[in-house]
Amino acid sequence: MIRFVKHFIGAVVLSLFMRNYICFLLPYGGARINAERGAFSEVDTSVNNLNAAGGLKKIYERKYPGKERYLVGPETIVVDDDSNIYALTKGGKIVLLENLSSPNHGSGSDDVVIYADTKVVASSVGRPLGGKFVPGTKILYFADAMLGLCRVNLALEHPKIELVVAEVETSSGSLSPILYADDVDIGKSGLVYFSDASTVISERDPDRSLDVLYAYKIDLMRGIKSGRLLRYNPQNDETEILAEGIWFANGVAVDKDETFVLVCETSLFRVLKYHLSGTKQGQLEVVLDILPGVTDGVDCQSSGNCLVAMPTTVPDILKMLYKMPPFIAAVLKSLLMMLPKQISPGPVHYGGVVEFDPYSGKVKRIFQDPKGDEIIGITAVTEHKGKIYLGSLENEFVGVYQL
Repeated sequence: MIRFVKHFIGAVVLSLFMRNYICFLLPYGGARINAERGAFSEVDTSVNNLNAAGGLKKIYERKYPGKERYLVGPETIVVDDDSNIYALTKGGKIVLLENLSSPNHGSGSDDVVIYADTKVVASSVGRPLGGKFVPGTKILYFADAMLGLCRVNLALEHPKIELVVAEVETSSGSLSPILYADDVDIGKSGLVYFSDASTVISERDPDRSLDVLYAYKIDLMRGIKSGRLLRYNPQNDETEILAEGIWFANGVAVDKDETFVLVCETSLFRVLKYHLSGTKQGQLEVVLDILPGVTDGVDCQSSGNCLVAMPTTVPDILKMLYKMPPFIAAVLKSLLMMLPKQISPGPVHYGGVVEFDPYSGKVKRIFQDPKGDEIIGITAVTEHKGKIYLGSLENEFVGVYQL
């Protein structure tokens, strides 16, 4: 027994030493000792409705000889009041999909595959992620992972992107930069709600595009809850912090009456609700958790229900780390942070969407492709006139599903 205790203490000391040593080798330091665990459920593989037979359609880019491809990694799909479809894509491009038709040049209403011409209407030096149009206008607010909160008026012949918010004043009076703007929604009042996911900065790949996924992996392993929910007022040009201490603040959605705003806490696989009015005004609470996948983008419908995208199930390596003592898990997480990103663990092939009641937290329906045979990595879900448009960092098409 004494020998066991000595070995155990020795292992603890060695683990702490390794972790502290690794801290000096990593730009964001080593992983923090964190005992918090996200709750999740296993995937019900009998539910497989995101396929051709289940009604999933795919909008692909129509190819022309010598024409550059633009519909690559359409993270979020946004639709204006005139039902024009735009994709926020890799390379910082905002792309309009037009002239939609089936391969037989029909309407495409009964076809699984639909083709569209693509037109770049605006281009950012960063990476547009989530976005939303101001109702009744062509003014698009979007979260740029590198720049911050941006907007562009697509009604203009030559739209120019405007950086709206790059930093926010903290409670101490200092200015804090927005390092990973992620998603946006707009309330009926015109106020703009958006998330600042993390203090980890996205790196550029050799093709100059931002690798936002790798930044998330570092944030997950690091274990610091640096995400924030922010609100911008276009009337007085002021921004405030509504909530902070969120472990990767991702998707944002406001209900139709603007009584609450949802924000996905991706690294704990759940959806939070921030109360804008009522007896719980100013409070942040968990409204949805124990899901079969990691939460990403979220959108609320006029019916009152909301939808949350799940790009991946919980990876096996994370499940393994959950079973270890926190200090040992911190060492292994630090070692994972040292791996070249080309061989760092990736997401599981899966694509899912959960429809839920944001008042009770009750799950209404699940739409999923449990093995990622037809669609994977769903990062955002946008509802428009009874259809949901599915974005992804990995796909080269837009998924469309009739609710």
